[in-house]
Amino acid sequence: MKISLLYQLTGAAVGLQLAIGGLVTFGYIGAFGHIIMGVIVGALALVTLVYSLRMKPRTRPLVGVSVGVLVDVLIQAALGFAALGTSSNASLSNALAYVHFLNALAIFGMVLSGTFMSMRAEDTASGVPAARP
Repeated sequence: MKISLLYQLTGAAVGLQLAIGGLVTFGYIGAFGHIIMGVIVGALALVTLVYSLRMKPRTRPLVGVSVGVLVDVLIQAALGFAALGTSSNASLSNALAYVHFLNALAIFGMVLSGTFMSMRAEDTASGVPAARP
């Protein structure tokens, strides 16, 4: 399996996670689906990291992005459960939910960056010349 495909799947999962989070925020669904999708995103982030570490030749920036995505997903889980746990204090819960959303956008940005980096790394490894502007 190509690492760019893993990054594309992770990006799709993060996008779906953002959409489900919006549904949870506005009360259309419960938090259970959002939590399950978060576990799936975490698993994809872990698989992507392992695959980027085993890639030959190893691309250091791509490994860095993969580590960053996994660490940020773990931080995201802590923020999400903290926001759920502070439901008695509305202002704190809203602030944590806002930071949770901003962190989700950062994860999405890192996954998009990793997608393009991995596509470039695969092209370089296969000998495809880079396009010149």
